[in-house]
Amino acid sequence: MTLTVRVLFLTAAFLVLALISPKVEAGSLLEHTASHSEIELSLENTALKPGEINWLAISISPREGWHSYWKNAGDSGAAPVFKWTLPPGISAGMPVFGAPTRIPYVHLMNYGFKGRSTILVPFTVDADFQGKVATITVNGEWLVCEKICVPQVGDWQLSIPVDTQAGTDINVSDLFSAARAALPSLAYWDAAMSVTKTTSILTVFADVTELEGLEEAYFYPAHEGFADYAAKQIWKETEHGLVLEIPRSTYEEEAKNAAGVLELRFAGRPVQHLMLAPEFAGVVVGGTGSGSSASTTNLALIPLWQAALFAFLGGIILNLMPCVFPILSLKAFAFVKANYKTAKNRRKEGWAYTFGIWISFMAIVGVLVALRSGGAAIGWGFQMQDPIFVGLLALLMVLVSLSLAGVFTIQLGIEGSGQQLASREGLQGSFFKGVLATLVATPCTAPLMAPAIGFALTQPIHIVILVFSLLALGLALPFLLLSYSARLASMMPKPGLWMEKVKQGLAFPMLATAAWLVYVFVLQAGPLAMLGLLLSAIFIGFGVWLWGQTRSVVGRSLAALIVAASVAGSVYVSVGATPPGQVEESSVVPYSADALDTLRSEGTPVFVYFTAEWCITCKVNEQVALYRDETQAAFKSKGIQVMKGDWTNRNDEIARVLAQYGRAGVPLYLYFAKDGGDVIVLPEVLTVATIVDIL
Repeated sequence: MTLTVRVLFLTAAFLVLALISPKVEAGSLLEHTASHSEIELSLENTALKPGEINWLAISISPREGWHSYWKNAGDSGAAPVFKWTLPPGISAGMPVFGAPTRIPYVHLMNYGFKGRSTILVPFTVDADFQGKVATITVNGEWLVCEKICVPQVGDWQLSIPVDTQAGTDINVSDLFSAARAALPSLAYWDAAMSVTKTTSILTVFADVTELEGLEEAYFYPAHEGFADYAAKQIWKETEHGLVLEIPRSTYEEEAKNAAGVLELRFAGRPVQHLMLAPEFAGVVVGGTGSGSSASTTNLALIPLWQAALFAFLGGIILNLMPCVFPILSLKAFAFVKANYKTAKNRRKEGWAYTFGIWISFMAIVGVLVALRSGGAAIGWGFQMQDPIFVGLLALLMVLVSLSLAGVFTIQLGIEGSGQQLASREGLQGSFFKGVLATLVATPCTAPLMAPAIGFALTQPIHIVILVFSLLALGLALPFLLLSYSARLASMMPKPGLWMEKVKQGLAFPMLATAAWLVYVFVLQAGPLAMLGLLLSAIFIGFGVWLWGQTRSVVGRSLAALIVAASVAGSVYVSVGATPPGQVEESSVVPYSADALDTLRSEGTPVFVYFTAEWCITCKVNEQVALYRDETQAAFKSKGIQVMKGDWTNRNDEIARVLAQYGRAGVPLYLYFAKDGGDVIVLPEVLTVATIVDIL
């Protein structure tokens, strides 16, 4: 072989090897040419940086006219898969895909990318990682298609430097900027998905003004089971917002996670791609998905019969919640007197008490539904978020306490509305004991109550009334049953002077309730407002005492003036008060949707708890489960970031999250695992074992 031929041969061999072998250029970890595509791996920083999220880009470039696939490929095709073998101390998060496009083929519809596309993968390196180089093995499989499809594979070993001083690699900054620009934006609307046998119904709660000029809407489901991909999606604007009816090809049980990308095309504006994580109402076995108003608004997480049962049982359990204990003491004292009342009178009082609870529930629900229909993001216990209501309720508890203690006795008269009626015997007293029971019970959420209330508030008004009526009946049931028991009434001790002592003793549980309400009030309105509230309580107590000590018109007029001025003063300081700043624990960050999304995109597992200072159930859970050393140690050992959503004062963002998970009030506990899977919703009543087992 001549020298010239040998040179030509070696040159040709070198070129062939260069084409089929991986190569690394400035800014890239790997460039590889496969049979019908090219792939490039790039690290955003000059090296892996310990203690931080490091982003790696995987760029796939098919042949001209060919395409690759999204994470849900549609009717045919396959999503890219990359398997990592990593050294201890380094972990890879879920891949992040850009917004897809529709790729029709004959009668099929596929989702993917025409031309070059980039997938971003987060890598976490422990802060105490040892070593200057990380050896990472990756196995890649991706599919590219035109009229035929050709699988592409690759196995590579990467040696990546590790450096605490690493900075951004300017050679790939444009690549990462373009990749992030191609990602769908986080949706700023809430959404819900309801699924029947034949149709998935997506409701996006957008204002009609935000949809002006909309020419087309299309939803790319990120998971199977929601769509007949080739079928036409029908969209329309309704009073609820944007509604898409997405045909389903079969009844698929695997439809579980309704996340996806919403594509909106407006006249004269760029195409928008929004990432949605709709509240998933589950698969509805019945129904045809005809697009009726019932199908588009039935977003219940549970069936009606289950919601009704939960409401009734939750009402019964509510009697055992700490916030209702003071009223239970009043009811018990009333029942002690049962053995000198006729059976007829006992039953009347039982129903009067029940009616007091029911009418109070209906009043609160009426206001709640009216405010929600007007666009307010509020939920169960909303009145406890108003410092005016909390302050007035605290004053009412003080008055009840003073009356029970014998400081004053108010006779029936124009002043007879409110607390003194609750201390009187007979139907009026029983009725207002029911009212008081409801007022102090609403800050509590008993087990089973939350899903029932969340269901009810998404339903027509007759369903709302039914569910809350059963809740009221459950709360009233124990006393109502006792009022029908002649045997139990005969077992009660005989009335005597001792009853006056018991009545006075019952003043102290009521004072404890007042103290808790003052605590909530100061968190909402601040210490200066609290001082005004306490002074109001003192002057009101003095006013009603003065009323009982005199019969003169002047004396009683002065007493009434003192009471009225004190109430007005407490309202005034409540309105003008500024809520104090909230002090967060160092290991807990305040909840926000943006902060949660950032943590999840970084591969950080997150535990979120939504609470309020007026929520007794929340406070008990925190003391017996959340704040225990075992729980905190579990959070720390697994690298879980804890987030706190404080709903003590009104917060529309938190209200929307509660609604998203079928809750109308706190508490709500959510765990977002590191692997990016479905969110886990914990029960309303927590134990250390419950939390640790789920983690």
